[in-house]
Amino acid sequence: MLTVCETFVSLAGESGWQGLVSTFIRFSGCDVDCAWCDTAYARQEKGTPVSIGDIMSICRANRIRKVVLTGGEPLLQEELPELCRALLEEGFDVQVETSGTRLCDKLDSLVMKVLDIKPPSAKTEKGFHWGNLDLLGKRDEIKFVLADRKDYDWSLSIMRKCKLESRCKVLFSTVAGSLDPAELAGWMIEDGLSVRLQLQLHKLLWPSETRGK
Repeated sequence: MLTVCETFVSLAGESGWQGLVSTFIRFSGCDVDCAWCDTAYARQEKGTPVSIGDIMSICRANRIRKVVLTGGEPLLQEELPELCRALLEEGFDVQVETSGTRLCDKLDSLVMKVLDIKPPSAKTEKGFHWGNLDLLGKRDEIKFVLADRKDYDWSLSIMRKCKLESRCKVLFSTVAGSLDPAELAGWMIEDGLSVRLQLQLHKLLWPSETRGK
């Protein structure tokens, strides 16, 4: 069984799927505890035990090809790799959004992985699992969520040291209310970065919504 916080259909608000209609399966539980987490309810709520078969039924009923598995931290779910394989076998396109603190080696190579690397402002005790860099494919993505200039400079140093731009797609985003996206855009232009500025589309479309939309 997997512990599910909520399921819904919406436009993907982030990643290379941004703007595409997707089925979202949000799992409960997270052991990272970011200072500026925007889905704290998924970490705090107990959730509902749901079988792989029931999740498959939800995805079939929605009749949408893209499925986003998110959280919380989806890699806390022991049956996640099996769920991914089942979805792929039925022709779904699968994305897993993860904090990157756990090794993704059990995920099928056809799964699109979106991994965070947490900057200093996140104040997390658990750090990025650097072994994940060797598992990245060209369709996978690394995301930095930035709260200030210190986060930006730190992320830029990590990106260049690890040569992330040659490994996968790289996204820079902002912590809502902490960093003006226009200011981040200016830094990126000044440094000539070949990374993507990402604004959270769902928050622009539905700013009053606090849960899945």
